[in-house]
Amino acid sequence: MSGKTYEMIGGDGEQYGPFTIEQLQDNLSHGRANAQSQIRETGTETWQPLGQVLGNQSIENFAEYREAILTGNRRLDVGLAFSQGSELFKAHMGILIGSFLLFMLLIVATASVPLIGSCVQITLQGPLTGGLFILILNLIRTETASIGDLFEGFKSFGGLFLIVLVQTLIVSLVVLPGVALMIGGFAMEVDFRALDWQDEEAVILALLEALTAGLQNPLTILGFLLIIILSIISYVLIFFPLPLLADRKLGFGEAFGLGFQVSKRNFFPILKLIIIGSLVMVVSLIPCGLGLIFAGPWFYAVMAQAYEQMFSLSSVALQSEE
Repeated sequence: MSGKTYEMIGGDGEQYGPFTIEQLQDNLSHGRANAQSQIRETGTETWQPLGQVLGNQSIENFAEYREAILTGNRRLDVGLAFSQGSELFKAHMGILIGSFLLFMLLIVATASVPLIGSCVQITLQGPLTGGLFILILNLIRTETASIGDLFEGFKSFGGLFLIVLVQTLIVSLVVLPGVALMIGGFAMEVDFRALDWQDEEAVILALLEALTAGLQNPLTILGFLLIIILSIISYVLIFFPLPLLADRKLGFGEAFGLGFQVSKRNFFPILKLIIIGSLVMVVSLIPCGLGLIFAGPWFYAVMAQAYEQMFSLSSVALQSEE
């Protein structure tokens, strides 16, 4: 890592230092500084917020960054992610809700385009999701952000589009066994030999009855549960490459490989995080979906805090999951 040193303005207005980057991290973790504390590299004139410098600490190359992340064997603290995410949401509720609503509006609007809606949505979902994470990470690191940050993901358009495309393909392939079981469950409720294929109305009626009966077929239920389980497992392993690429401006292969490795190490903590968050999201849909206005940005804030624990160079050592 770099041998740079920094000077810092303390809470009393006095200038202190020089500090190494590790000493600055220690000051932050022990409350001797905060994200807004002003620091500058020794010998320069430009002052910056401590959170911004730590969150975007330069590295010589990807190999060095990868080594720094993997060497620490970081473990996600689920309780801390929920706590910090909730505090962030309460402190910046306005911009988080506003950016999330704009994000959802753009996603829904693009999906509604006649004939090509799905293609347009997949094309834009990566950059918009990446931009939403950049906005939230700016709030975490510097306590400042703007709605315009939502569109910062378009600076890495190609990589983010490719990540969403690959994620979609992976999940689609992984859930095929569950889909096959569900089709089999519905098919068991239809006596195809007894159908009069010349009577279209009778065929449609028989298929609708089979659809209703198939919902109670054990094979259909098993297939549905398998789809949910396999989707969650996939989501755990391949979600974090997207914010990693948006934040670090990595290549597709670099982000996907490192994101997968770190997620695999933290499989059960991430699984716990996603299950709890998903349950909250489902409950939020009960009052006509209005709860999603709050639960959506809250969960993104939680996921961003989880990302910071696992991928930020400014993170302190994380405790292993008990």
